Amino acid sequence: MKIWKLKYIAFLIIWFCFNSFSIAYANGDNFKKTININNSFYTEDIYNALEQATAILDDSISLEINIINTSGNAQQLYLSIINPTIDKINIIDEKNKVVVLGDLIPFTKREFKHTNHVFPLFIDKDSSTILHIVIPTIKYKQLNVRIKLATETSFIKTTNHDNFFNGIYIGIYFMFILLMLCVYFFSKNNFFLIYLSIITTSLLLVFQYNGSGFQYLWFYSAFIQKYNTIFISILYFTVHILFISTFFSVQLRKLSKYFFRILLPIVICIVFFIVLQLYRHTTSTLYLYFPYIVMSVFLTYAVLVSLFCIYSYYESKRREVLWVFTGMIFYTANWLIFINNEFLIFPFFNSWCNFKLYNSDIFVPHLNYIISLLEVIAVTTFIAINYHKLIQQNNLSSKRLAFLQKRYINTFVLGQEEERGKISEEIEIEISKDILQLKIDLQNSIFKNDTKKIIPSVLQVLDTTLTDIDNITDNYVAPNLQQMHLKELIITSTDKLFQEINTSYHLSSIPDKFTLNPVTNINLYRIFQEISNNALKHSQASSISISANIDQKSLQIIIKDNGIGFSENAVASSGIGLLNMESRINSLNGNLYIMSNEKKGTTIHLIMPLSDIL
Repeated sequence: MKIWKLKYIAFLIIWFCFNSFSIAYANGDNFKKTININNSFYTEDIYNALEQATAILDDSISLEINIINTSGNAQQLYLSIINPTIDKINIIDEKNKVVVLGDLIPFTKREFKHTNHVFPLFIDKDSSTILHIVIPTIKYKQLNVRIKLATETSFIKTTNHDNFFNGIYIGIYFMFILLMLCVYFFSKNNFFLIYLSIITTSLLLVFQYNGSGFQYLWFYSAFIQKYNTIFISILYFTVHILFISTFFSVQLRKLSKYFFRILLPIVICIVFFIVLQLYRHTTSTLYLYFPYIVMSVFLTYAVLVSLFCIYSYYESKRREVLWVFTGMIFYTANWLIFINNEFLIFPFFNSWCNFKLYNSDIFVPHLNYIISLLEVIAVTTFIAINYHKLIQQNNLSSKRLAFLQKRYINTFVLGQEEERGKISEEIEIEISKDILQLKIDLQNSIFKNDTKKIIPSVLQVLDTTLTDIDNITDNYVAPNLQQMHLKELIITSTDKLFQEINTSYHLSSIPDKFTLNPVTNINLYRIFQEISNNALKHSQASSISISANIDQKSLQIIIKDNGIGFSENAVASSGIGLLNMESRINSLNGNLYIMSNEKKGTTIHLIMPLSDIL
């Protein structure tokens, strides 16, 4: 016999032994209770399956409640049957009038609309009444239900507290869903989208079992009220499988053979027992084992995912694996408490399921709420830490990129100036020399037939050409800027402007020996050259003022003329000159502002941080 067959046989033996052990301690199923309604009566639990810790031998829970009013006043009481998903509840009074409650009745058709099944009861003073409550169940399977009697004041107060508690929980969950959406849109990572689906299905399960879904989501359909849990569970488990298969895709490629051999029997069990759940009234004997299969499947899945997490973290050391592992711990704890609360499988878990933060009529254990909120806090903390580190890395990368970019620009600027010098030198050595030699040859030559005086004209053109070459090379090649002070730089770069237009300098706030780094000197020299050329060609200004000022953080230079100015459209459609100035000022992490109005002159404002130009 193969080893895997022995494992399955051992599992079945343990399973049946455990089931027989739990049934062996079953007690009777008929309960009788007398309740005295006096002036101090507030609320009282009539029946709480979590405190019984026994299986049910019969096919129903039957309770007889004798209520005696000794308060001296008429009393409005409310009988709450706390489990919103019970199929059918029969309440029979002493006149044999039967009231039927249960989730087979759509919420919109219930006489008393509440998250749980509620039966209003009015008792005159000094009178009594007897109620019989019969709740059908499955033989040998205990149904988790709490039955509670409360005065009107107590009932309203508890309902308000429950609604407030649910509202806080749902509000936090919805904010968490919005966070997941934001993170998804920011990162475009499908893990967060799938995790968002897990959160949504979890919230739908809470809606189902705290009764909120009956009120707000599926209030018209009794079918949805009855079988909603099945469909949500299928969706929940499918999304979980999708999340794990996507997250551990690399590891699953190596272990796919083993993974699917384990996963396939789990999926088959889930499908089989879901179908069994749908037809449980005709297969009550088989349905007896449904809770144990559900618990075994979820525990097997939790162990499987935990092992994958350990293996994946050992292999990759990814922080995200710790997030999945932490989430799996929270989900496993939630499953144990939630499934036990529904099916009462393990009596030692009942006290956890029965734990309450306050007097409450919510069927979902308060620990499930607490664990879910702890998961929200843990995941939010993980995202905050992870994205904080990511932002830090991005900032470091941005700073490094900016540093490399600046270094590249500086190298480019210095290389460009060096190349300009070589080109100017070539022009002066080769072209200017040849033109000058041509001029000398023409002067030394005698042309007897030059009746049209062409030679003097040619010589004049050659003189003009040589002058233009000198001007171009003077503009093209900057003087030695390595050690030039700022005042000298400004005056030198605007010398041509000074010769043509009345130019005033206001540089008194600049120290005489204030020097910038070589790259800044070159860029400023070129910017001033461009401003000078534009002023001479286009401004028609009669005077220009240039002022400079230094504060603790920046160098500010203002060039202002009284020319014709230009419109905003002219700035927008400006040519390469303005783009060149903007590019150079940006390379210094500075800003360039141009303010101009037609016929009112132009002001150019340069601002540069000292930390980048010294």
